[in-house]
Amino acid sequence: MNKAWQWMRRNLFATPSNIVISVILFFLIGLVAYRLFDWALLKATWSGTDKNDCGEGACWAFIRAKFRFFLFGFYPYPWLWRPILVIVLLLSGLYFLIRSISSKHLVLVFLLNCLVLPLVIFVVLRGWGSFSVSPDRWGGLLMTLILSAMGLLFSFPLGIVLALLRTGKMRILRVLSVTFIEFFRGIPLITILFMCSVVLPLFLPSQLNMPKLLRLVIGLTVFQSAYLAEVVRGGLQAINKGQYEAAYSLGMPEWLANYFVILPQALRLSLANTTSISIAFIKDTSLVLVVGWFDLLGIVKPLSSDVHWLGMEPEAYFFVGLVFWLLCATVSRVGTRLEQRLNRYMVARH
Repeated sequence: MNKAWQWMRRNLFATPSNIVISVILFFLIGLVAYRLFDWALLKATWSGTDKNDCGEGACWAFIRAKFRFFLFGFYPYPWLWRPILVIVLLLSGLYFLIRSISSKHLVLVFLLNCLVLPLVIFVVLRGWGSFSVSPDRWGGLLMTLILSAMGLLFSFPLGIVLALLRTGKMRILRVLSVTFIEFFRGIPLITILFMCSVVLPLFLPSQLNMPKLLRLVIGLTVFQSAYLAEVVRGGLQAINKGQYEAAYSLGMPEWLANYFVILPQALRLSLANTTSISIAFIKDTSLVLVVGWFDLLGIVKPLSSDVHWLGMEPEAYFFVGLVFWLLCATVSRVGTRLEQRLNRYMVARH
């Protein structure tokens, strides 16, 4: 307590002008905090059948009434076990990835998660025959998780390949890699989404009917892979050259040296930066609403357009912001745990 007070005296109340500014700021912050607390909790309405049951405060009855749609969009109610299974699969893949952080087969587990898991998720959600559910009915938090997971998982292998090509010895491949990375890093994501949603079908054969969701995933993948390539390249450059020489001295070919020696170290070294851009990417997926896709943010408009709940946008956006914060905080926490596990592994090795 004494240290906190000393810090406040030194930084907030050192001079008369600082005292005045600090008091005004504390008053404004306290006023805003009280108004928010009063609206969100003290005067809030927690149950009701329509907006007429709500008072002056927040109408959380709207969130309760539309909670399933915020989570799963317009996915059919009898098949809700599918998105729940998908969430379990995502958590299982993340668990095995965490467990393999100190394994010599980290790259294999990593690539299996990136290539196989998205396909399994799509098959489970899409279904087949009379059990098929069109992607147009997916939405809400489910769609945000699908776009984030597929975009990240598909972009990791592509980003690793681009990083290896950019640091490779073949000039033509290095130039192509640099061109790809700089091109997609220089274009706003919203432009890529518009191109994939509107322009790309014009250049495809009429016999090829590529689903809109697949086109969006392709756009998100190429965009994110350009950033991940630079993150992995930073990890590759941080590795001591002696590691390369030691691997080659054991008679390993280049691909085997990359698999067992170079890439596992590069992925571990770039873990913190990978977590940061993954969080940014999760938030960027909300841009799909501009091309008519109802993710967690985009579904606010159709839900609040219900005649029984008109004017509930503030509560909806507050709830969506809270969910996004919890999602990003969870990813950040998982990244921190991975770093701690990695540090214990490195200490044990040395």
